[in-house]
Amino acid sequence: MRFNNVGSLDKALLLENNGNVSEDKFMRQSWSFTGLLCLCLLTGVAHSEDGGSDGAVFASGQSPTGMTSTGSTPSLTPDQELELLKQKPEEYRTLVLGTQIFLGRFGYGVGPFTGEVDEATKRALREYQHHVGLPETGEIDYQTLKQLTDDNKALDQAIPFLPQYAFTNQNDHVVSAQGTWARENLPVHEALQTSDFTCRRQFNVCIDSTAGLSPGHTQSLLVRTQYFEIDSWDEKIIATKPTQTGPCAITVVRIDREDKTVVRSTSVKREVNGPCAEAATFNRQFQLADGAQIYRALKRQKLKDTQKILRVTEPDHPIPQRQD
Repeated sequence: MRFNNVGSLDKALLLENNGNVSEDKFMRQSWSFTGLLCLCLLTGVAHSEDGGSDGAVFASGQSPTGMTSTGSTPSLTPDQELELLKQKPEEYRTLVLGTQIFLGRFGYGVGPFTGEVDEATKRALREYQHHVGLPETGEIDYQTLKQLTDDNKALDQAIPFLPQYAFTNQNDHVVSAQGTWARENLPVHEALQTSDFTCRRQFNVCIDSTAGLSPGHTQSLLVRTQYFEIDSWDEKIIATKPTQTGPCAITVVRIDREDKTVVRSTSVKREVNGPCAEAATFNRQFQLADGAQIYRALKRQKLKDTQKILRVTEPDHPIPQRQD
């Protein structure tokens, strides 16, 4: 469940909404979210009184040190911000508490939770770092915090049931399909959406209505509606005209009425000048798939992730058998 799947729906939609986003820039922006996720365990700093979620804090660029990730201190690395945080004892103690809670939850024998980086915590950190393939420093660093929060998010990930695929062809006037936009090997959180794609010949338009869970510690239900002008309509194929679906993204949808499939292709918007001139090249293709089948696959993946994250050891002594 890492953000390194360049073919993922989540990143494709991010590119559609925000243009070109480099991996390095994304990682830097993610630091404020990672630190706040640990802090919010006990302080709730990522959830405002008016009901705002941690997504609002993440979007603002606010870091655990109180500095912004952009602006006056753009040169600070995540680990440098962590060093500044250590100069604020109460806030750093809360971060340590969050780390201990995660380690304890994953089975690394930390407790009671003191908020101090004692020998037990260092030992647990080294064991966890060894398990996930990080340098075994026994210290709280950015990569360890990010891995901890990613693993905790994986354990907490809810997987709602997704509707089955349906295709309807109504007398050559209305063609519609319901399903989940998907590719192979989608991470769990990126397939948690369902869509209705309906084309109306009378109005020469296709409408894509998608509802899905937003990524983040506090999830919310998001609804997106996009309109596509129809380019061609015949007995076999319905195709839409290229439609701008983001600042630097162009999308075409093709419906095969015989095979009863719907395919969405999104690529970069080409410009000689302007904000999209330097946008990274990408070409994403998604197909409306059977949500129930994806749900079962995601449940299997969730089980594998859970077994990988949790540290389970055999007892030192045989467990006595119950005598009836």
